[in-house]
Amino acid sequence: MRNVECGMWRAFRNFSLLTALVTSCQSDRYQIDGFARQLEQGDTICIVLENEPERLLGMAIVDQGKFYVTGTTETSRFCKAYLKRMKDCNVSFMLEPGTIALEMNLPPKPSRVSGTRLNNQWQQLNDSVQRMGSELIKLATTKTRCDDATHRTKLQAIDSLHRRMSACIENTARRNADNPLGQYIEENYKAPEFE
Repeated sequence: MRNVECGMWRAFRNFSLLTALVTSCQSDRYQIDGFARQLEQGDTICIVLENEPERLLGMAIVDQGKFYVTGTTETSRFCKAYLKRMKDCNVSFMLEPGTIALEMNLPPKPSRVSGTRLNNQWQQLNDSVQRMGSELIKLATTKTRCDDATHRTKLQAIDSLHRRMSACIENTARRNADNPLGQYIEENYKAPEFE
């Protein structure tokens, strides 16, 4: 009789482990691991929907340069985390199941996101656009001789960077057309009309 009970217990335990494994793979849980080394002890981080900033989804307190938020989400949503005392210290990210890393930095140093597939792609897009934007600013503010040829060359370089930036955004939207990141870009980005 004891062997039958032991066998039943093993079967139940194996079934429980299998159930836990299957449900963990289909989890709707997210965990935000926040890094805030530049922020002050006790600072408050607010998490809101990007398109509904009045809708507070969560809050966390910075403790020794870190903060954490956990929860569940049935759908991926575009959100923003910001420092309550300084709203321009913020980072946009995709709230989706998995572990999301948010690095909050005081301006002008940009904040960053990583950890999940969509957030990695979003950060890659932001890095590319920021790099090209810096090049654009540098070109536009560099003082050079003002002859016509130099001026045309400078305008062509600015136009080329602007087109590359637009193409980068559109390519990210196209690669992600079947998910919330691509849909967000499609809804919110209006490509300029180039001549």
